[in-house]
Amino acid sequence: MGLHFGGLRKKVLKNFIIIILLVVLSFEVVIMFFYTSYYHTSVKQTLMSQVGYTNAVFNTASMENLSFMNKAENIFENQSHSKNTKIAINIIDRNGNIIIDQYGFKSHEKCEYIDVKKALQNVEVIQPYKYNELNTNEKVMSVSVPIKSDGVVQGVVRYSVSLKYMDIDILKNFTYLLIIGILILSFSVALSLKFADSIIEPLRELKIFSNMLAKGNYNITMNKERVSDDEIGDLARTFENMAQEIQKSEKLKDEFISSISHELRTPLTSINGWSETLQLDQISKEELSLGLNIIQDETQRLIKLVEELLDFSRLSSDRIRLNIEKVNINTLATSVLNQLSSMAINKKIKMNFEFKNKEINLIYADKNRLRQVLINLIQNAIKFTPEEGSIFISLEQHSQYTEITVRDTGIGISEKNINNVSKKFFQEDFHKAGSGLGLAISDEIIKLHGGKMDIKSKKNEGTEISFTVKNDSRIRR
Repeated sequence: MGLHFGGLRKKVLKNFIIIILLVVLSFEVVIMFFYTSYYHTSVKQTLMSQVGYTNAVFNTASMENLSFMNKAENIFENQSHSKNTKIAINIIDRNGNIIIDQYGFKSHEKCEYIDVKKALQNVEVIQPYKYNELNTNEKVMSVSVPIKSDGVVQGVVRYSVSLKYMDIDILKNFTYLLIIGILILSFSVALSLKFADSIIEPLRELKIFSNMLAKGNYNITMNKERVSDDEIGDLARTFENMAQEIQKSEKLKDEFISSISHELRTPLTSINGWSETLQLDQISKEELSLGLNIIQDETQRLIKLVEELLDFSRLSSDRIRLNIEKVNINTLATSVLNQLSSMAINKKIKMNFEFKNKEINLIYADKNRLRQVLINLIQNAIKFTPEEGSIFISLEQHSQYTEITVRDTGIGISEKNINNVSKKFFQEDFHKAGSGLGLAISDEIIKLHGGKMDIKSKKNEGTEISFTVKNDSRIRR
């Protein structure tokens, strides 16, 4: 794969190179500063040790009898035997003339360096100075010590060290540091490229995956080798899970369309068939009554289906609004049981109703929506309970919530589908009549009342669905 320095790669490289460059440069500047300071401090200490030695030996009372020239010759001779050959000595008289140069020859040149002038002025503080020699332009560090007799300056001894070779050493070390810095920077750039690729490769894979999703191809998986095990990898796996969920939703939608088409076709076919039959001339009164009843039942079935679809549409767009009023939940539950008792009787199903409280207080809720939930749950219980089965309904009121439970001895729900039955379009058995929207709509209505639905079931043993609603749904939290 060729290098591509655009986009995210460019940003990562630029940021890393800037940071590393600043760190390396700062590190080298600090090292060079301390290295240079160390060299100059070493030279300064060497020169000051010469100052101390000169003062201690030649500016004492025992040396008062020696002339300035004798002192100068002794200083020069001692230095010639010294191991430190880098220090040059000049002997300067009180007029500022060099009488013995650094090579031991007599000279009459004028010496006008600042350290010499201060020594001739007998200043108390003696310190080295850095400057360029007048004749050679060589950079030196020098210090001058006054030679006294009876407290009077007779002349000056000037100690100087050339900084030329020291600067060469410093420059050499700086070059080494610069080469090391370049190597570190090159190595860091290589690591940055590797790091950028570790970020970009999963993102590139994610981009390919997203484009496939955008084209409607949900049956795809990530290339595991190109997805890292970090936050980006987690994002990639989230996309993969999303694709699987979308694929499941698409499958549910297709099954829903198939189911709803069947739900629409069956009553419409019945209505169409009976409407043709009722147009016959020789139809009996009994057949006419039967046909009209069937047409009416199928029409109600269609109306219920359309109402469920409308409710689903409102829930999807968050347009359902509750009409909160005082509700006698006891009376409401009894009314729904009476309404559906004929369905249970037709299947020889026994329905039991229990109030767990002696007194049930009025609650604030949407009466029609709660009726819709109760009808849906009890109808489902009747629908999925075989003949001669049982349904148990209980109502219990707490201080903040009212709980209603519907339990049956029906066919039950498989464990893997319990969490899916309240999802939109889901039907465990698509051969059974229904749109797959009833429980989903009921769950949303219960949530709007500040409650929740709980489903427990075992296959071929039965199902228990309990839900709670707040006693005062005017208070929204």
